[in-house]
Amino acid sequence: PALSAQAPTAARMLASRAQQCQAFKPAVARRAVPVARRVLPVVCQAAVEPATAEPSTVSSGPKSGVARMSFQRGSVFKVRRVLDTIRGRSYEDALVLMEYMPYRACEKILKALLSAAANAKHNDGAVKSKLRVVECFADQGPYLKRIMFRAQGRGAPILKPTFHLCVKLEESTQ
Repeated sequence: PALSAQAPTAARMLASRAQQCQAFKPAVARRAVPVARRVLPVVCQAAVEPATAEPSTVSSGPKSGVARMSFQRGSVFKVRRVLDTIRGRSYEDALVLMEYMPYRACEKILKALLSAAANAKHNDGAVKSKLRVVECFADQGPYLKRIMFRAQGRGAPILKPTFHLCVKLEESTQ
């Protein structure tokens, strides 16, 4: 009996909701009138004129890009171990290796690889798929010196190593 008493009220509520929804009709969407674009003055003629086949005076050699990272935290020996695996490989192979090698040094090297490729593309117009790692090296940087306090008022030195990284990519002629 309790259900049958509530059922008519619930049905009435649903019916009134349906009437309210049917009563509301959205306004017909009008099509927006296109606004005329402002034409900005040309600042650089290179944006207007197509590139000509003139020899570039900036770089006469092969198309290349270099990326340097200085004062990066980490051991130079661990970085060199990873750099030895990518030296001489294609850019795409080096990227894949850096993605899946389990070393922390790979993060910094990957960042430098991406930057060198972007430099080669932007500065010399190199094609990323044709790039090769021709030179990569890591030099020892200064040690960050810290002190760990020990027993009886003594201190033990903590040396935190840094390194300088250089990656050079060049477009292969093949």
